[in-house]
Amino acid sequence: MMNYSQNLPLVIMFLALLLTFIVAGIYYALKLKKSEELWKFALEGAGDGVWDWDIKNDVASLSLRYIEMFGFDKDDIHKRSMKAWNNRIYPEDAPSMTAAVNSYLTGKSEKYVHEHRVICKDKSIKWVLSRGMIVKRDASGKPIRMVGTHTDITARKLLETRLENLAHFDPLSNVPNRTLFNDRLKLALSYAKRERKMLAVMFVDLDLFKEINDLYGHEIGDIVLKKVSRQLVSCVRESDTVARMGGDEFVILLPIIDNENDAALVAKKIVDAISQPIKVEKLDLHVTCSLGIAIYPQHGIDEKLLVINADMAMYQAKKNGKNQAKFFDAAMLD
Repeated sequence: MMNYSQNLPLVIMFLALLLTFIVAGIYYALKLKKSEELWKFALEGAGDGVWDWDIKNDVASLSLRYIEMFGFDKDDIHKRSMKAWNNRIYPEDAPSMTAAVNSYLTGKSEKYVHEHRVICKDKSIKWVLSRGMIVKRDASGKPIRMVGTHTDITARKLLETRLENLAHFDPLSNVPNRTLFNDRLKLALSYAKRERKMLAVMFVDLDLFKEINDLYGHEIGDIVLKKVSRQLVSCVRESDTVARMGGDEFVILLPIIDNENDAALVAKKIVDAISQPIKVEKLDLHVTCSLGIAIYPQHGIDEKLLVINADMAMYQAKKNGKNQAKFFDAAMLD
């Protein structure tokens, strides 16, 4: 027969040990929770929004700063599926963001870092730098929890856009400059050569602009150039390019045409549009344009030659009385 009185010290010792483990477990759990809270607090203090994703159940816990960053309050969003929240990612950016997350979760990439746009509550757009890391896996090593931050980088992106515009767009007319035009022409030529397509380059020079500039001053002249730029853009397709080369000279790229008549129709449209009176303050100003056209491959097989031949055709149009368009012809070389 078991003597309980003799085994009582062992039972007490076992219970005490068990109690110690339980207390230690609670202590460390509370310490871990406190550590996570301090970590999240530190991140929010830096202005970042914190997200905590329960991958298995697809539930996202979002910090107050995260929610407020996009114009929401805690009553709008607290805990919801990550999929539902990701519906607010700008449609063009969603595929690359999903690919970046999946690449990290499957171990193809060592970290998750991604820049994308988010649609705010008021429908405005904000750029964010999203970063995250796996903090918990199941027994088989499969990720089940991921935490990370969103940093508002809208101001940086706007600055980058402005700097890019300075590098590639004419500051007066806001159309592409020579550098961007040459890049687009190079790409269009590569496609045309590969697919055996035709393209057109047009060189446009304004007639009577110098007289307006001399008579009314550069401020009025600049307004005329801006309005002419808008007229040129309105005469072409979205896929075409209008660029300002400097002064009152413009070049136009039609990257895909079926025949020379396509270019002739656009040229006529441009000549007619530019000849319309331009109202500046109380003035009705009149300019026209001389326009030269070079077609690939008939009039040149590289960027430089196409622009040169379009320019030569433009001078022929000017010699022939202005306010008209001319195709390049080899006879112009004589």
